[in-house]
Amino acid sequence: MKTLRYWLLALAALTSLAFLYVLEPSSLAATIFLGVWLVLPYALLGFVFLFRARERSAIIADTIVSLAVSAGGLLFLTYVIFVNPDPQGAIAVLLTPVYQLLAMAALLLLSRLWRPKKA
Repeated sequence: MKTLRYWLLALAALTSLAFLYVLEPSSLAATIFLGVWLVLPYALLGFVFLFRARERSAIIADTIVSLAVSAGGLLFLTYVIFVNPDPQGAIAVLLTPVYQLLAMAALLLLSRLWRPKKA
């Protein structure tokens, strides 16, 4: 279960980079910036998992958080890029990591509050 959350994050990060290929940024600098920007939430979430609690309930909660953050971000990108392409879609692509970071913070806080206490 512990490695599953890292595999989910790696798969989501690679999928985000595949979306970057579809977006076709105009320059190498834009490609590097967008690549780092789109992968940032997954890298940060992986980094947070290194320092989280090691008990089974925390690992399950972290896996659910990584699945929710990854799926939400990828579904949002899919909608903006493929389902409803729009000239303002570039702004939505730039805001996707911000939305993911906000969701990550809220879900990690909730998972910590709802975790059963040790007796």
